[in-house]
Amino acid sequence: MAQFEKDFRFLCRQIGSLSNGQARVSYENIFNRSNSVTCTSTSSDSSSSSDCEESTSKLAFYIEITPDDGPYAHGSFIFHIEISSESEYPECQPTVSCLTRIYHPNIDTTYGNSHNNVCVSTLNDWDGGSSSTLEDLLQGLMFLFHSPNLEDPLTSNVTTDEDEFFKNVRLSIEGGLIEDFDNEGAFEMNYGYKRYLKEQEQQQQHIEEKEQLDDYLVELLTRKPNFKQIFNSDTLDLLMTNPPITHSTRHNKETTTSS
Repeated sequence: MAQFEKDFRFLCRQIGSLSNGQARVSYENIFNRSNSVTCTSTSSDSSSSSDCEESTSKLAFYIEITPDDGPYAHGSFIFHIEISSESEYPECQPTVSCLTRIYHPNIDTTYGNSHNNVCVSTLNDWDGGSSSTLEDLLQGLMFLFHSPNLEDPLTSNVTTDEDEFFKNVRLSIEGGLIEDFDNEGAFEMNYGYKRYLKEQEQQQQHIEEKEQLDDYLVELLTRKPNFKQIFNSDTLDLLMTNPPITHSTRHNKETTTSS
């Protein structure tokens, strides 16, 4: 089995634990395509595949990263990873392209740039050795979202003022216009952040429904005429704080007693 296939299979099996649940990987771009960079190839090689097309090469795949904390928390970003040839891996570094529009000093998606637009130390130090694997590449990409390097930017369109930078990052994820960034207009709300807000709304709705049910049970057991004579406050407190005895629980108690 070729080294690339072995590394890719390992990445597929372990990406959840390697990223603490913050990344997914796929041969095809199965991820949400909202917020995609405008389809403009900046590669000098006309034969290079467009980043907005499906990859037909078995030596290319996609990674989606959704940080759960840090400046880019709850945004989702898609990367296209391509290996030039199986025989040259891992000696030759992969080509890494971010397909999701982003405000980042080390990822340049300005003016529709969507090819080979990521600057990460893992690629800079890539030498084909033991620290040049797809796992190392994943860790390098994850690091970019938690520790963006403002002192050595890939693009000059990102501010070096830290406070303004963090403000602009949230604008780019939550949706808004960042002055003098590029000519693409305001950022749409990031698709991953939309998903996060929807999940939060569903969780809040579940909590409210549970609270309403609890209030209804209290009213039913203490105020309804048929139950008021049966349940006093002490009995109600016992019912609310102790789990019901199920058949399996009763069976275990009887077994313990008989033994």
